[in-house]
Amino acid sequence: MKKLILFSLLFSLGCLIPTRQREANESVEHYTRDLMGNPKSFETVGFTALEKRRYVTGLDSSLNYARIKPNDYKKMEHYVDSENYQRPDRAPGNIRQLDSIEKNKLTYYVIDYSFRIDSQGQKKLKRYHFELDTAFRVLNATDITYGRDTKREDHR
Repeated sequence: MKKLILFSLLFSLGCLIPTRQREANESVEHYTRDLMGNPKSFETVGFTALEKRRYVTGLDSSLNYARIKPNDYKKMEHYVDSENYQRPDRAPGNIRQLDSIEKNKLTYYVIDYSFRIDSQGQKKLKRYHFELDTAFRVLNATDITYGRDTKREDHR
């Protein structure tokens, strides 16, 4: 019985990661098609692996300097209370950042997408870098075909 439960747990975790990747791929492809005007010559080349990242806050630097581990919420709250007592001007920001850290609101995903599109009778390979929120909505899209210079933002 224990083996069956362990097997089903591992199987469900194994299915979870490809599902996230698939959802991110679909979201990015749909966004890009809409961005390009839904052309008939649009052809997907590939996606990079979905990477999970986290925004770094000013409070993270202070906690790191105080040698408080990122998952020790009790010590984090104690540190923030102490700092808020010493520096009341930082209290609103510290409380907001602590709440974001504890509720995992600073997480985002990164993926690169390559596709071909017809441009005046010639197929061109394009690459875009995307930042997605946890619901796989596009936060930022950057054209990286010739480097990281063009940035598009979408806050849907």
